[in-house]
Amino acid sequence: MRKSYLLLLLPFAAACSGKLPEQEVLKIFSRHSYEEHSPQRLSGLLKEKGAGGLRDLDRRALVLKARRPVKARGPGISVCSGLLVGLRPDGLCILKVFKDSPGAAAGLRDGDRVLELDGEPASPDAALRRLSGSAGFTLKVGRPGAAGPFEAKVSREDFFFPPNFGFYDRRTRTAFLRLGLFFEGSAAPVLDGLDAMRRLGAANLILDLRDNPGGVPAEAAEMLKAFAPKAGRVLEVRSRHKGYSALYEAAGKGRFAGLRTAVLVNSGTSMAAEVFARSLKEISGTVLVGETTAGSVSLVRAFSLGDGRGLELTVAKLFPPSGLDMEGKGAEPDLKAGGKIPGRVWDDSRETALLGDEAYAAAGLFAAGKAP
Repeated sequence: MRKSYLLLLLPFAAACSGKLPEQEVLKIFSRHSYEEHSPQRLSGLLKEKGAGGLRDLDRRALVLKARRPVKARGPGISVCSGLLVGLRPDGLCILKVFKDSPGAAAGLRDGDRVLELDGEPASPDAALRRLSGSAGFTLKVGRPGAAGPFEAKVSREDFFFPPNFGFYDRRTRTAFLRLGLFFEGSAAPVLDGLDAMRRLGAANLILDLRDNPGGVPAEAAEMLKAFAPKAGRVLEVRSRHKGYSALYEAAGKGRFAGLRTAVLVNSGTSMAAEVFARSLKEISGTVLVGETTAGSVSLVRAFSLGDGRGLELTVAKLFPPSGLDMEGKGAEPDLKAGGKIPGRVWDDSRETALLGDEAYAAAGLFAAGKAP
């Protein structure tokens, strides 16, 4: 069964008080709530506690008023160069040059070794100081097969990393995939990209799900199928209502089954992303690296109460193949790392996001078959 749901429909805003239209609340719970509740119980809670009583039945139930405004990200000034740098055994290098970025316009490529930054010898400390907050910088780089080092002047403009991207390290045969969101249609290009890296010789994989808020469960399931070692379930959207329910199963062995994989997770990994991580661990023995995930796997939807207010409640939950209820618990990492790094990893498009990243380093060691 394949259905595409993105049930994070939150059209209302601040919580409000006041007597609720009882019959409308009863109808919404009857037709949509994840768990069944008796009308008598609902009526009693409404009379006794008002809107707050609904949370005794559903911890995510919330009465809301005006519609939430959609906040657009304002234009940035000198946001990013479109480069992602990191450390490899031969020194500081460019892990990724994003298409149509200032870095690409400067002629830089994935794998270029950084020798100097603004005339200063390349080092992690120099990168942290020189690559962030400036309007631009000059790199002296070396490239395998090139006649010699060359300089590239790079600007920092209004450029943001795409939600999903990847790069490949030929030396360790390790592919890296950043999955920032499971949006509609995202599975096919991600799997095609991994296919391309597999053809280059990739034997190991680091999947970065940190700060991924979830998205479309069907897209997450489609990716999971590619890692399944055999036929069987990979993800479930469970509800007592058929309209919200979906069971996703692999038809057989996936094309990436057996790929040595580590998954990066943190407290910002939630919904379909944290169930994806747990499911991958269950079906393929993938190791989770980082922090405990959000423990937020309830799909919620908001319904009009007919009086200008809305009622938000749980309509379904996401489950890994084992049926483990992750709500309020999350997925625990097998290797704890990165918890002392302040802030979220992918909040902005920082060139140095992976530089000095404990979790990324630990995952790299595991993927390469070495103890972290």
